[in-house]
Amino acid sequence: MLIVNPYQLSSALTNQKMDSLTQIVLGAACGEVVAGKKLGNRAMLWGAVGGTIPDLDVLAVFFTDEIASTSFHRGFMHSFLFAALAPWAFAWLTRWFYHNNIYRLRGYKAWAMGIWLLFFFGAAAAINFIPVLVGEGLSFYVLLPTIAIGIWLARKLWNEYWRRDLPLVEAPYLTWVALFFLSIFTHPILDCCTNYGTQIWQPFSDFRVQWNTISVVDPLATIPFGLLLVLAAKFQKNEPMRAALAWLGVAWFVGYVGIYASWHKVQANRIFRQTLEEQDVRHHRFMTNPTIFNNIVWHGVAEDDTAFYYGLYGFNDKTERYAPFSVIPKNHHLLEGIPPDARALRFLRWFSDDYFNVMPYNGDTLQVNDLRFGLLGDSILGNNYVFPFLLFKNEKGEWDAKQNNRNRSSVKGSEESFQKLWERIVSGRK
Repeated sequence: MLIVNPYQLSSALTNQKMDSLTQIVLGAACGEVVAGKKLGNRAMLWGAVGGTIPDLDVLAVFFTDEIASTSFHRGFMHSFLFAALAPWAFAWLTRWFYHNNIYRLRGYKAWAMGIWLLFFFGAAAAINFIPVLVGEGLSFYVLLPTIAIGIWLARKLWNEYWRRDLPLVEAPYLTWVALFFLSIFTHPILDCCTNYGTQIWQPFSDFRVQWNTISVVDPLATIPFGLLLVLAAKFQKNEPMRAALAWLGVAWFVGYVGIYASWHKVQANRIFRQTLEEQDVRHHRFMTNPTIFNNIVWHGVAEDDTAFYYGLYGFNDKTERYAPFSVIPKNHHLLEGIPPDARALRFLRWFSDDYFNVMPYNGDTLQVNDLRFGLLGDSILGNNYVFPFLLFKNEKGEWDAKQNNRNRSSVKGSEESFQKLWERIVSGRK
């Protein structure tokens, strides 16, 4: 029987929902830019749908094993080829949907309302869990507004969607194509800014692009952007204020991701090089990446022949230095008994971009830690790796791999790590 750590369940919800929320907001903005004057709020709605489509590749987990589904995520459905081809099909389906008045049917309305309320519940739960992660506990300053927004959303759906006879929707086919293209195309571009890796060149190459400039969850990038779009939606489609607010939201997001975060990336790299020189670490390569929920505290990982070197730096720190500085042995010799061409090992090397160390786990089973995602804290004490895998022999006697996020020592320890991270974000390191 699989026992799920409550922390892991909530953490997975936070990562998936907040990241999806960012893509939905970006997609909604794309829809507004392309067709807001023709379709009004429906442009935002369909843009949000387009921004969600690439992430439907996570459904592969129901049809295949963990290695294949993890490889497929951010694969072909995040590629430039998919962005070029899919909009034509989705545009045709959308035109057919409106031409046959399906959107006016009671059954469809009930289904759509249920989906929106379910999504809101998931997003609200994720947002309310953030204060818990940073050690503050459940915050009524977050809980009460989300409850109020939920009540407002339910009343809005009831009065203006369920009880309302929806007007006819007409837009040229190429308008729908442009809307879906921009909302789908921008999705992998944003994903490339994170450290997970996005296979934008599929099916021609499985090379994973990762620029490592923003965290997969960054509320400061998403929330102001979303609020400006919500305000824009209050105005009629031809009112200048609507366009002004929407473009202001786009400017905020592009400025945050494209300028602010990129400038931090340059500085984080410079300071990490400086720290490595001070520590006399002769490395082959290194990478830096912001820690979860923010762009202030960054982690750096450098590699030499036998070890990785890990440290944290915050832009509010008193000194320009990554500290504390941990040495993480590679222990790659533990893999000597595994055939180099074993599917699981090839997957782990590819997925982690060879930024991994190995630890004994239980018997022949090994723990392989993807160091691109750093540590849950500022040191390796407590085996607190963010993205560990188990490498083991399955019932067929073949080497296999699966994520091992459920072996955290305790929920309390995880909360303490997030609390320390939050303190460093706010106050820096003395």
